[in-house]
Amino acid sequence: MTIDRGAGLRGRVVISALYARKQIEQAIKVRDVSRLYDIVGLTPEQIRDPANMVALDDYHTLVEAIADSEWPDLRFHMRVCAGMRCEDFGAFGLAFKSAPTLRHAFQRMGRYTRLHNQVSRFSFQSRDGVFFWTHEKPPLDRLGAHLSNEAAMATTLTLSRETTTQGLTPLRVQLAHVRDGATDALEEHFGITPVFGADFDGMQFAVVDIDRPTTVGDPAIWSFFTDHLESSLPPADRDDRPLEAQVVEEIAKLLSGGVPQLSEIAASLAMGPRTLQRRLSERGKTYQALVDEARRQLAQQLVSGSQYSLSEIAFLTGFSEQSAFTRAFKRWSGKTPGAYRVSSAG
Repeated sequence: MTIDRGAGLRGRVVISALYARKQIEQAIKVRDVSRLYDIVGLTPEQIRDPANMVALDDYHTLVEAIADSEWPDLRFHMRVCAGMRCEDFGAFGLAFKSAPTLRHAFQRMGRYTRLHNQVSRFSFQSRDGVFFWTHEKPPLDRLGAHLSNEAAMATTLTLSRETTTQGLTPLRVQLAHVRDGATDALEEHFGITPVFGADFDGMQFAVVDIDRPTTVGDPAIWSFFTDHLESSLPPADRDDRPLEAQVVEEIAKLLSGGVPQLSEIAASLAMGPRTLQRRLSERGKTYQALVDEARRQLAQQLVSGSQYSLSEIAFLTGFSEQSAFTRAFKRWSGKTPGAYRVSSAG
């Protein structure tokens, strides 16, 4: 049960006490640990319940207090991340762990992470054999926020390694902030040197690593825990859209890697291929028609609202040749992509 800490907590951005507890456990150089509990306003007993929440400002203050005890060689937050396990995150973690591939796990992360973290937003795309995963948070220019962002990236990598291999190493790790203090612990955790001062936080992986079957993936468990997560979301956050709209969205996410198989989309929606095919048929829809619709929506959005070249947009919508993309686009809109872009700009 979530405790009520009064009006001071209501309406504020909060995160699970899980994170605060893990940080305090690694505050090995803090002489008076009791003051850390005072910062977040929880007792040692209360902080063990991940359903309890901590105000984001208080969490950043906590992290800064621990950092002060280790400065300048900060390692506590990387020790926290290295010790994280999927089971620490309840049904969300078990759904992540049982995903057929890391791509499926990342797909679900963006939707269900808000069950324990109301701050972060995650997105991804694939391009030229590289999987781009981005982490977005409101920009805060304070050390606690910077260390929290580093920890979010590092924890994601730890969970990914648990489901695949401990040797999994990103191609690139980038962080928007720049900070003082040693960053050796980050290099040791990620296996590469992070780039600071980037446009946004993110990691890049080889697509072959993202789409390789996980070592512990289990479709039945994946489906069970995904259903459980969906029921755990507040009613306003549940996906009550028509099935065909959900399918179109899932297809659009994967188009840059080529047109996904129906079985892949079924897995991302936590159902079997035959079930998905039957449910679409009951609605008078075919999978191929929804692929076409996903391509149309994404193509028109990118042509009118992005600076991508038309050849790049052809790739991002799953076409191997620009000529085939142009023919399809004219069928969808009655205009060539170039003419559509000009008319949209006007």
